[in-house]
Amino acid sequence: MKNKIFKIFSIALVFATLFGFVFASPTTLEVKALSPEVDENTSQVEIQEDATTDQNDNNQQSTNETPSRIIVLGGGKVTAQPDVAYVEIGVESLNADLQVALDENNGVISNLIDYLQEKGVAEDDIKTKYYSIYQKHDYSTSERFLGYQVSSTIEFKCKDLNNLGTYIKGLTSLGANRLGCITFDVEDISSYYNEALKLAVEDAKSKATALSSQPLNVVKIIEENVYTCMPYRSIEASLSNSSTILKGTMKVEAKIKVIFE
Repeated sequence: MKNKIFKIFSIALVFATLFGFVFASPTTLEVKALSPEVDENTSQVEIQEDATTDQNDNNQQSTNETPSRIIVLGGGKVTAQPDVAYVEIGVESLNADLQVALDENNGVISNLIDYLQEKGVAEDDIKTKYYSIYQKHDYSTSERFLGYQVSSTIEFKCKDLNNLGTYIKGLTSLGANRLGCITFDVEDISSYYNEALKLAVEDAKSKATALSSQPLNVVKIIEENVYTCMPYRSIEASLSNSSTILKGTMKVEAKIKVIFE
């Protein structure tokens, strides 16, 4: 009897132990398993937030440290005295015989070139500017043939501006009857333009200083364009008093864009 009771008690104790293990142990294991994971996740979130905060602080600091830039335009202008002139002058010949018209025209042009070379104009400074041959008709009353018109114009470079009017008179006396214009220029304009560039830089610095009281450094200079105003005179208007042709002055201008920091 006692043995039966002991066996029953033993069996009950075994079941009680197994029952307690099944229902109690998993809870304990779950808590132990979750605790490190929760701590790890929490730690990661905090690190992310700290990194984000640091990044925002760095961006804010970088923004504050980024130097502001000022972009201004500068202009400089200088006055130059022309030292060379380009003159267009030629002849028109008309004759019912084409060969005669050609010979007359070529003869006058040859005389003009010889005259210029005698005055010291180099051969390389004389060139043909225009040449044409066409039949000329009178369309006012009827289509009457007038002859062949041969037109030719040469351009020469004159460095002796003081005697330019005398040269024009001499050319017209030799038969030049096709008159263009006189354009004055500076043969070496680079020195004037460089001076205009310096003035443009100073102008840009002055504008930037007016816009900011902080110290400024030049980051970049961009050349915008160059404008040269070349005076010219109409030969027709000067023939009446060609000895007093005035060369006037030229304006050489430089424009730049400057970026300051």
